Amino acid sequence: MVVGLFTSAQIAEGVGDQIKQLQALASDPAVAEQIKGLMADRGNLMGVHKAIGVVVFGLVVLRLVARLAIGVPEPVSGSPILGLLAKAAHGLLYVLLIVMPASGFLMSMYAGRGVDLLGIPPLLEKNIELAKQFGAIHGLTMNVILLVVLFHAAAALWHHYVQKDETLGRMVPWLRRA
Repeated sequence: MVVGLFTSAQIAEGVGDQIKQLQALASDPAVAEQIKGLMADRGNLMGVHKAIGVVVFGLVVLRLVARLAIGVPEPVSGSPILGLLAKAAHGLLYVLLIVMPASGFLMSMYAGRGVDLLGIPPLLEKNIELAKQFGAIHGLTMNVILLVVLFHAAAALWHHYVQKDETLGRMVPWLRRA
């Protein structure tokens, strides 16, 4: 099947390696940001947290554009229900990775703060009530992301060790089976 510029087979065989690297660039800092966000006080770490959040948002948008342009490989194996669950989990992760930095950005803007490290001034009229609402969304989104990432990791390990298929090997090239 042809998907975007490449066939599904080409993507599965490695044409998508750059896309996987882009995904790692977006997801690894996002996870690190959540850990740092839990520990950040109102000092310098918060400025770094905000700046990295803006960068992660940009990387996620690039990843989505690449995913739409190139497509995704066909599932290795499994039932249609598992395929549907995988698509739903991936879709949910993308939504959450957009909502997370967007809600943090809006929380900051409505609190009358910009993103100092990137030189972004407060762009919206200060509204503490809206800042609190976006703060609640930001916190809830973090918790849901952590749950979905745990589910995603468990599913990948299940594929690798129980199903013994190439799903994890396609995501992590050094785990490919011979």
